Amino acid sequence: MRSDRQVSTIRLVVEAVRLASSLAVKEITLFSDEVDRIVGVVSGWTLWGGAILLLACVSGFLLLMALVKGLGALIGSEAIAAVIGAAPFALAAVLLTLWGLRKMDLRR
Repeated sequence: MRSDRQVSTIRLVVEAVRLASSLAVKEITLFSDEVDRIVGVVSGWTLWGGAILLLACVSGFLLLMALVKGLGALIGSEAIAAVIGAAPFALAAVLLTLWGLRKMDLRR
């Protein structure tokens, strides 16, 4: 026969395991809720940042188009104005291409 002391110890261990399990479930739920909240905040900020970046690119393009049209009206040729407007971008593309090729050179 078991003594009352052994039974009470077993009951205490069982109760401790039950409480620890309950606490672990609550901690995991709390962690999951916090992760969901953080993901929501980060995705919201990312969405706003993407929208701002998109609007900035569109605004820059529209400004460039207005400058080319204005330059075309000043010099009388929209084609020449387009070449003048595109020249800095073409130069930047050539310079970046040369820089990239130099960086990828395997002999260095």
